[in-house]
Amino acid sequence: MKTFLLLASLFLLASCQNNTRQDELAELNHRTTATLYWTGEIAADGCGFEVEIEGKRYLPENENAIPESFKQEDSSRVQLTYARLSDPIDRRCGMLPQPRVMPAIRILSVEAL
Repeated sequence: MKTFLLLASLFLLASCQNNTRQDELAELNHRTTATLYWTGEIAADGCGFEVEIEGKRYLPENENAIPESFKQEDSSRVQLTYARLSDPIDRRCGMLPQPRVMPAIRILSVEAL
């Protein structure tokens, strides 16, 4: 009986911690309408994707999360779910000799409007 109560208590404690962690993660995620800019392939002197949210530009740290179809237009209005990252991205791209240091985001989902 003591073993059962101990296991039940541990299970309950683990469940509560998991829900708390999920709630914390949900608070860190943001969903908004944004503009997605395609500047060209980095290997071909472009700078990849930029995202404009409320007048501020960001670089996505995971461009592979953006579907290839968004490379057909220079800009697209999208519904974006993302998380802000604390460290900026230092991207050296294009024909510019200076680095492009911009705030960073992680894209969780992107949908065309």
